[in-house]
Amino acid sequence: MTVPNQHHDMNQIEELLKNALRRQDAPPDFSEQVLARVAEHNSVPRVRHDTWWSIFIRPLVRWSAITATAISLVVGGIHYRNARRERAKGEAAKQQLMLALRIAGSKLQLAKAKVNEINATQVKKQSSSEQE
Repeated sequence: MTVPNQHHDMNQIEELLKNALRRQDAPPDFSEQVLARVAEHNSVPRVRHDTWWSIFIRPLVRWSAITATAISLVVGGIHYRNARRERAKGEAAKQQLMLALRIAGSKLQLAKAKVNEINATQVKKQSSSEQE
């Protein structure tokens, strides 16, 4: 179902578009105006707005930056590897220390048991000699 008012509105919009987009001849001095603007644009000194990336346009700077980055990566990798080795050595030393402490603790327990045993036998001997 079409509303007649909508059809009229569409025709009116089409007519407006046709008129707006209709071919028109350029004014007679159009080319002179364009050339004058171009000349004015070229005569104004431009201020360069370089970005920080533009410093890498020069080959020497670019290769220096690449070399510095590569050296940094290599040195960082070597440092990381050495730090991991040191950490592994520290962990191994910790494990050895813990084992030594366990062994020393068990030996102390044995020595304590022997001392307690000797003390107990001496106390028994003293008490039996006192009773006689």
